[in-house]
Formats: sequence, C-alpha cells, structure tokens
Amino acid sequence: KVDSMTEDSFAAQAVDTPTTNKCHHTAPPLFLLIANISKRANIRRLLLTAAAFGCKKVFVVGQDAFDFTADGKDLPNQIKPILQDGKFTIQHFHKWHLCVNHLKDQSIRLVGVEIHPKALSIDGLLASSSNGQWNGTALLMGNEGQGIHEKHMASCDAFVRIPQYGVGTASLNVYVAASIVLQRYHQWQM
Repeated sequence: KVDSMTEDSFAAQAVDTPTTNKCHHTAPPLFLLIANISKRANIRRLLLTAAAFGCKKVFVVGQDAFDFTADGKDLPNQIKPILQDGKFTIQHFHKWHLCVNHLKDQSIRLVGVEIHPKALSIDGLLASSSNGQWNGTALLMGNEGQGIHEKHMASCDAFVRIPQYGVGTASLNVYVAASIVLQRYHQWQM
C-alpha cells in the first residue's frame, strides 16, 4: 500500500529510479494532470503515484482549497522532501484553458485515460511516444464517478485505455488506473 511507505524509502525510490539513462526507448517526459478529481484522498494518492513512477511534474487544474505548496498541509509527507529539493514539482492552474494553453505552448501531448472509441492500448500509446512530435505526454485521469468531462475530452490529443481481461466493471479507482499506466510507461523506458 503506497500510504504505508516511509518518507525515506519513498523519497529514495522517487529520486533514485533511473528513467532515461538505461532505457531502450527514447521517450519524452511523462506528466500527470489532475483535474476534476473530487476526493482529497485520491488527489494525495495520485501525487504519491506520480512521484513513485518517475513523473517530475504534476499539473493541477482547480482544486483551489488544496494546499499544493512544498510544505502544504494537504500534501502527503512522503513527497514533501522531493518537492522542497525541486526534484518533483506541482504546477497549479486555476482554469482548464490556462493549463491546456500551457501544454500546447510546451508541445506536451494531452492523453486522456478513458474508455473511448479512439483510445489506443497502452502499448499503442507507447509506440507513438517516441516519434519526436511531442516534448512530453500529460496523462489526464477521469473523475471517480463520471470519467473525463466532455470539455476536457475535447482538449485531448489522444486517448489510452487499460486492457481488462476479466468480467465485471470496466471502471478502476482513479489512482489504481494511474498506477497501471504510469508503471507501464516507466517499464517501457527501461
């Protein structure tokens, strides 16, 4: 369970994990974009997950009541040391269009993790990540109940789906879904 990691072991994992030196694939950086996530606990878990799987930056839209400063009361203690050292950053935007404009200005592809007719498999996304067209990929996770909002989907450059092999619900908890995609991306780079 992510929450049970000690600060020292978490910081060591997040900082010492190689992401580009020994990779077989040259992939631009991976970012996580948090928008329209309603549960505070899920925001905290998404931040922990992003740091654990090598994201150097998380973009956040809205969530104005959440304290994202490096010593913020709402942040998990495990990420505070890497935030304070500048090895992990959180960039906050008050409005969706400001974040989207920033991503476009930086040539960062916005990819929604969603069950969508045009969604690529994770491997399909990875194959298209190293074509040199983009300076990075920002993953947008869907809301816990409704998935990705239509306004947000309209801004996405692509979609990715998580293959599921059993029967039952097609929905996963938001931080579980983020963990699967981030881990697969990180594994692909190795």
